[in-house]
Amino acid sequence: MQDDKQTDGFNMVLASTVHDMKNSLGMLGESIKVILNQIDPQQMDKKTADSYGIVQYETSRVNNSLMQLLALYKLENSQLPFSPNYYNIYDFLDEQRLIHSPLLDAKNIECNIDVDEDIEGVFDDCLLATVLENIIGNAIRYTKSKICISCTQAEQLVIEVADDGPGYPEQMIQLAGSYIKGINQSTGSTGLGLFFAQKIAEMHKHKDRRGKIKLSNGGPMGGGRFQILLP
Repeated sequence: MQDDKQTDGFNMVLASTVHDMKNSLGMLGESIKVILNQIDPQQMDKKTADSYGIVQYETSRVNNSLMQLLALYKLENSQLPFSPNYYNIYDFLDEQRLIHSPLLDAKNIECNIDVDEDIEGVFDDCLLATVLENIIGNAIRYTKSKICISCTQAEQLVIEVADDGPGYPEQMIQLAGSYIKGINQSTGSTGLGLFFAQKIAEMHKHKDRRGKIKLSNGGPMGGGRFQILLP
């Protein structure tokens, strides 16, 4: 019983610390925006613009990881809100692209959306946005010059992020369903993003079907391809 109380206490401290760090990062990001808004875009040299894109990306990446940790903590304790609703897919995906536009521009990466503008899907937009923010960020990190975000809808909704980079390591593809085993301190890979994506996909279910994710190489862009399939 004492061990259970200590574990609960540690979990609460962990969740509180993650939440506090997330707030600090949010304030940091907003402060950087305020500073840069004082600079005339016409007078901002390329190095400054590129640095801003990188700072925004790294801040967003750490913030996203903290959000995932906090969400997984809440999921483990049955406290994670899940509110699926109908959303227009094109509008939703375009919003995710806009979030990354400073870094896309800084790295001169083309990001296209290939989606029928009439498609709608049922999902939790906040949780799915967190998944895609991480996946698109990784695509920007590894792609050569192009990213394509697409979606199809038949028996299930399939959202795909593909790039023209070197693709996913084969050992990561082989970890299907066990992405937390992808921790690699030498490469900095934690497996957290894919583990989180898998958990969020599985929360979406219809009758006897649950959502899932798939990784592959090749695809329409010749590089890595991430797919999240929602029933």
